[in-house]
Amino acid sequence: LLAQLLATQLVTSGQKHLLDHKRTYYRLLRRIIAQGQAEGQLTTRRSVNELSKLYALCERYLMYDWCLCGGEYSLRDYAAQVMPDFLSGFLPG
Repeated sequence: LLAQLLATQLVTSGQKHLLDHKRTYYRLLRRIIAQGQAEGQLTTRRSVNELSKLYALCERYLMYDWCLCGGEYSLRDYAAQVMPDFLSGFLPG
C-alpha cells in the first residue's frame, strides 16, 4: 500500500498530495517546529518551512527506501537508528 502511494506521487501529471503543504500533516509539522524554535529547542538558522521540508524529505526517504528494499528490514528500528542523527541538525548551536 505504501509503495502504491509513493508510486502515484512519481507520475508527472495530477496532484502531488504528499507535497501539498496545506495538508494537516504539514500544518502540524510547521506548528511543532515553530513552537520548538520559539522555546529555543530548535535552530533558528533555518526557517520553519525549510525545517519542515527537510524533515518531510527524510521521512519520505526512509519510507521510499524501505519500499525499494521490499520491506526486508524493520522500518521502525531503522528510523530509530538514523533519525536521532538527522534531527541533531535541527538543534540550536
